[in-house]
Amino acid sequence: MSSIDPISMATQLATYDVQAFQQRYKTQSDRYQTQLTALGKVESALREFRTAVNEMNNRTSGIVKNSATLSQEGFFSSNANANALPGHYQVFIEQVASSHQLATDMPDDLQATSLIPATGTLDFTIDGKTMSVELASVDRDGDGQATMAELVTTINNHDDNPGVNATLVRSNGQTHFMLSSTKTGVTNSINVSASGTGQAWFEDAFLNTTEISAPQDAVIWLGAQNTGLKLTNASNQFEGVIDGVDITVTKAQSAGESPISLEVGPDNDGTKEQVDKFIETYNNLVSTLDEYGRIGGENKQRGALANDPTLRSIQSQLTAITRNEFNGMRLSDVGITSSRDGKLSVNNERFKEAQKNNSAGIEAMFNGKDALLDRLDNMAEPFLKFSSGLFSSRKEALRSSMDRIADKQTTLERKYDTSYKRYLKQFTQMNTLMTQMNQTMSMFGQTH
Repeated sequence: MSSIDPISMATQLATYDVQAFQQRYKTQSDRYQTQLTALGKVESALREFRTAVNEMNNRTSGIVKNSATLSQEGFFSSNANANALPGHYQVFIEQVASSHQLATDMPDDLQATSLIPATGTLDFTIDGKTMSVELASVDRDGDGQATMAELVTTINNHDDNPGVNATLVRSNGQTHFMLSSTKTGVTNSINVSASGTGQAWFEDAFLNTTEISAPQDAVIWLGAQNTGLKLTNASNQFEGVIDGVDITVTKAQSAGESPISLEVGPDNDGTKEQVDKFIETYNNLVSTLDEYGRIGGENKQRGALANDPTLRSIQSQLTAITRNEFNGMRLSDVGITSSRDGKLSVNNERFKEAQKNNSAGIEAMFNGKDALLDRLDNMAEPFLKFSSGLFSSRKEALRSSMDRIADKQTTLERKYDTSYKRYLKQFTQMNTLMTQMNQTMSMFGQTH
């Protein structure tokens, strides 16, 4: 009688005991993981679509684009947002805004390692805001001495810094202690004084400063210099001086020069790009919904989220919103139509005609409160909330299901171990008995 292998037999029978459960749990876990991945893909597609929608529906950007064209470059740049009205303007750049810059009257042998007084204060005032630097706090490395380099660091990193930047500049073998305003304009002039130091050279250095750059405001004229409308600004950016039009000054013109022409008008190509972007991101979302939500058939694989209520809700709301009327217009009125698969396409000729005849209507349909883009954004919001959104709750439910499956698999592993040990003991005993029987039979054979 041949012997058996207890380990092999125990392994086979223990595996057989749990095999059906293992396969069932693996199938369930794989399905949940596939659904979790699919939900993540759909959520990402919806989030990308919502981001694109918001980029086309804010204060400075809409579907309709306007352009600002200059007759001469190099003096200023201009940007026209969706609120800009077509028009022709003359702009003269009289003065560019600049920041205040001072050089202090420090000793000629000044170095970054030069020591400063250990007592007293250094006071700054800019545009009504003040900062007092206690010189006793300048020693940053704790060596008992405060240096010019440490003073620079203390000023620049001070919590109450009102907008001043300190630097050490080397020129012709000398080091200069410089102060610069971080903002342009007359109101941002630097006022500085040192007191209570007991060292005249240090206090006099901030009393006897040299102005390297005077603070000045930007000055422009809408119209010719001295006869048009004069506008002054602390910075070089004039926002909304003309409705929906921003001007950024870069260089002053010479007195007597002619003003520069600024033409504001519709940017048809830019508007078409916005519409194309909207359609592209919309269709990407529809494609993702179809990929993971399709029921299968016609040589198409069944989606991981087929008949999923969340996907059906998104799809039905998208369809309803894009077929709705906004401010008296529908997408089909401007040549944008939906196909049987739910994707959008645009008839370029019809859209071009709508741009030409009713640009304001296009903007009113897409942009503004309760318009198309606003409605799409509101539709997406409950799905995408970080902690309470529908996607978050769905994914959390799937993760909980996967955790329960993992717990069952752990229990199954313990069952396998218990079965294996029981079978191993039984077959080991059986093998021992068979060995003894073989030995007994062998003895009878020898006796015989």
